[in-house]
Amino acid sequence: KDAIAPFFSPMKIESGDWLDTQKEPGETFEQYIVSNPTLPTKERNTIYIQPIGKFTKEQDRAIEQVAEYMRAFYSLPVKLNSVKPIGNVPTDKKRLVKYRNNLQILTSHFTDEVLPKMLPEDAASLIAFTNYDLYPEPRWAFVFGQASLDKRVGVWSLYQFADPVTGRYDPDFLLSRTLKIAMHEIGHMFGMRHCTKYECLMSGTNSLLETDRRPLDNCPECMAKLAWAMKYDPVTRYKKLADFWRKQGWKDEENKALAKLRAIESVK
Repeated sequence: KDAIAPFFSPMKIESGDWLDTQKEPGETFEQYIVSNPTLPTKERNTIYIQPIGKFTKEQDRAIEQVAEYMRAFYSLPVKLNSVKPIGNVPTDKKRLVKYRNNLQILTSHFTDEVLPKMLPEDAASLIAFTNYDLYPEPRWAFVFGQASLDKRVGVWSLYQFADPVTGRYDPDFLLSRTLKIAMHEIGHMFGMRHCTKYECLMSGTNSLLETDRRPLDNCPECMAKLAWAMKYDPVTRYKKLADFWRKQGWKDEENKALAKLRAIESVK
């Protein structure tokens, strides 16, 4: 993991950031190993993605790209299910933000009630995509996504990624933000806690500005956790990530993945 450390910046906390408002100790590689995380097995090794709601063509495309990136990121089979409607949401599991005329749904509606009933026997995890806004508890304004550390389920929302004035999505921001939130929540579902050491995909975020500062990859500490948990060779992983970014035409991200690959190969 020391080989890729130069590619990541130490955590910098700005006013209003996650760690400015939430006190978290972080988690080392060694602490993760002894935490008995929920991990894939031979019988349960597939990540399922369940879209719930109504999506535009650009949102559908972003979800498809997430499934492809997830295969490279976690080296597990990924199955993208067909879209399901939101259905009836209990009154105590939703609220209306009147000044925005915006319906929000409590994350526990998904993580405690809807998704556990849908969890396939071979699922390493099941995560829902929705275009509805989410909130984790009454005192919170919203949340990008939330996952259970032990139930193998989670949910994330595309709602906050749109321009607040026009309601439109910038394609590049939609993809990068969706990838970050999705990979982050899957990390939680495999028992990984927030990173506090580096600017990392697994770092907590309070806003889109903070999310946009984060990289599209795990830091050295979190990459080591993933390699151990998935039995995933880092060189193979970076080859797959570079291939993904090459297909997207994102040369900068492709070059970053290839540089990390070469750095690891140089110390082997």
